Amino acid sequence: MKLSYRGISYEETPVTLDITEGGIGGTYRGHSWRVHKARLIRRHPAPLELTYRGATYKRS
Repeated sequence: MKLSYRGISYEETPVTLDITEGGIGGTYRGHSWRVHKARLIRRHPAPLELTYRGATYKRS
């Protein structure tokens, strides 16, 4: 997916999660709702080279 923030364009890939449907979490206005949980939580590693106001630095 192509995105842009403050005039800088970048490419982002959406994260897909496997979701399991749990039991009934409660009732709201006469309708029951279910709890959904992610099977595996994935975390993206933070980039080692960062840029702040045009200055590039490396995270340690």
